[in-house]
Amino acid sequence: MATEYYLDTIDLKNGAKPLTAVCVPTGFKAGEKANLILFLHGTGQTSIRDYFRQTDHDLRSVLDGSNPVKQVILIAPTLSQGAQGGNLGGEEADTIPAAALQWYLPLVSKELQKQNPNPPIPEFDDPGKINGIVLAAHSGGGKVMLALARTRGADQYADRITECWGFDCLYGQASGLLSTPTPAPDLKAPQPQWTVWESKHKAHRETLWANWLRDSGVAFHLYCASGTRGGGTATRSTNLDKLAKRRNLTKVHVTFDSSATHEGITKPRFAERLQALNL
Repeated sequence: MATEYYLDTIDLKNGAKPLTAVCVPTGFKAGEKANLILFLHGTGQTSIRDYFRQTDHDLRSVLDGSNPVKQVILIAPTLSQGAQGGNLGGEEADTIPAAALQWYLPLVSKELQKQNPNPPIPEFDDPGKINGIVLAAHSGGGKVMLALARTRGADQYADRITECWGFDCLYGQASGLLSTPTPAPDLKAPQPQWTVWESKHKAHRETLWANWLRDSGVAFHLYCASGTRGGGTATRSTNLDKLAKRRNLTKVHVTFDSSATHEGITKPRFAERLQALNL
């Protein structure tokens, strides 16, 4: 089983009891620079320790499953029960947090080194010590992932983001006009119809994602549990898929899985992405 470290001194100011999990795979060998996966859990959770003990969410075993073993450090903070990140962003207004990763990741590095990790884990208290960062999220954690992604260009750690992985996570806001998804026009619909739709939905999260992905060029792998046991993200995920095709966003990959459950989609698809990760 992957080696775990739990850090309880980093308060995200999100109302949750502070606890960050750091996991490294068996056979981990520290390189000169760190490769990080920042994972953001969904709603209804009170502790990342308990989250990883749930069968559908145990990513610790997945870290050991890749062949060869991927030399990555998995970092997972405890979000609020509403999957809000506090200092990491993710509130309903979708404002962009200020220097969120620049604040959080050096603290994780500092507290981790206090535990004298064995095998040694490279420090990542400076963005120059990081090779790449993957942002990953399940369910409501997707809004925190979006917030952190949008700090790219203003946060030197966010500039190290190389991929984003989403697991049934493309939701709208909790209430109000932005909470109801509206299907985008057909791909072959005339431009005026698309112009009207995009203007009306410019603040919806699928459009925010599409705009950021267009400007950043970062790869995004989104998995949608599109069947009856999914989380209800099919409309927005389809909208993003259409936007990506219209804009020729070749690094955006949306996969629809009608047999997956909302809770069960994360673990196998996380393993799939980890195996494909090119370090």
